[in-house]
Amino acid sequence: MQQPLISIIIATFNAEKSIEQTILSVINQSYTLIEFIIIDGGSTDKTVDIIKKYDEKISYWVSEPDAGVYDAMNKGAKVSNGKWIYFLGAGDIMCNVLHKLVSNFTDTDIIYYGDVYKLDELKIYDGHFTPYKLAVKNICHQAIFYPASVFKKYNYDLKYRMLADHALNMRCSGDNNLGFKYLPVIVCLYEGDGLSALNLDYTFFNDKLSIIKSNFSMLVYYYASFRTMIAKILKKNQFNKGAR
Repeated sequence: MQQPLISIIIATFNAEKSIEQTILSVINQSYTLIEFIIIDGGSTDKTVDIIKKYDEKISYWVSEPDAGVYDAMNKGAKVSNGKWIYFLGAGDIMCNVLHKLVSNFTDTDIIYYGDVYKLDELKIYDGHFTPYKLAVKNICHQAIFYPASVFKKYNYDLKYRMLADHALNMRCSGDNNLGFKYLPVIVCLYEGDGLSALNLDYTFFNDKLSIIKSNFSMLVYYYASFRTMIAKILKKNQFNKGAR
């Protein structure tokens, strides 16, 4: 089987302390059919200097203002030429596993995903995702290999500042022409403690049940609704206790 071109995209901004380890984890892959793309949001620190240091190893890079990480990821997907697309964040370390994984990428209608090791929590995240599981928590995007066809149909929705990747994965789950397949391999050492961990995406949470209703079975929707109701009750009780 002919080996596929894999587009690896890093979205970054003011990441001078961590970008180099991420770059090195890509250029040191044993697998060599890689299109390496970096989309920088107009960094004002030394990030661009570090990118320039590895210019010969990078297929395409740009540094310009953007509307956030998902805008950068959309830009990267738009200029990519690979058969499969994979995203990293600055500070993440891609494990040298690509040469072992590509033989599994046999169906361009399947989204393949593995695990990450979360460095902030010192644990593996997070195994096989059923529809029930995907409705309430997300597959880490540093674990996912998307067929390029996904980004010909969809983009990250920029109204979701922190969890557009979860919204995208739920939309893909509801697409009858796409499927998900789990590969039990740690793909990335994920830095963790990122924007989505530190900030609540209120727009996403307001829309979450409607997204689930549109893309999952009614049983999954009822399950997610029940989980949401219980979470609200527990949060209210916790607030009331704290107010006493």
